[in-house]
Amino acid sequence: MPLSVLSGRADVMQLLQEDAFFFTTFGGEALSLAAARATILELREHNVPAQLARQGGKLQAGYERLAAAKGLTGTRASGAACRTLITFDARDGDPLLQKSLLQQELLRHGVLWSGFHNLSFSHLDADIEHVLGAYDRALDVLARALREGTLASSLRGRPIQPVFRKTT
Repeated sequence: MPLSVLSGRADVMQLLQEDAFFFTTFGGEALSLAAARATILELREHNVPAQLARQGGKLQAGYERLAAAKGLTGTRASGAACRTLITFDARDGDPLLQKSLLQQELLRHGVLWSGFHNLSFSHLDADIEHVLGAYDRALDVLARALREGTLASSLRGRPIQPVFRKTT
C-alpha cells in the first residue's frame, strides 16, 4: 500500500495550514492509513518482533550447531536473529562455490535460499525444523565436497555470480 508521512515540529507544520502550499500524490487516500494502523496493531498485539527474534534465533543457532557438527568451521550465520546472513571463509575454498553448492542442495530439499534468512510472523516451528532438516542434508554435501576437493564438480549448473561486478 502506498504510504508517506509529512511531519515536523508543530510550529513548522502550522505553516502548512495557510502559509505554504504542499501536495502529496496520495494525500486523500485513506486505505493505506487503515492498513498501516491495522499492521501496527497486529505487531503490538502478537509481539511480532519477539516472535521473529525467537524463531530466527532457533534457525541461527541450529545452523551454527549443524555446521560445527560437520566440521564446517568456515561458515557462519551472523546478524540479527530475524535476518541472518550465511557467510563462507575463503580459506575453505571459493565462497561463491560454497554458497552455490549449498543453494543447490537446499533447493533439492524444498528450501528457496539466497544466502540469508528473512523470517516472517507466519514461520512456525515446523517451518524452522524443515529448513534445519534441509541444512542438515545440504551441509553434508558441502562438507564432503570440501573434504574431497570436488566443490566445483559437485555443481549441476553455473555457480552464482557476485551482484556487484565490473561490466567493462
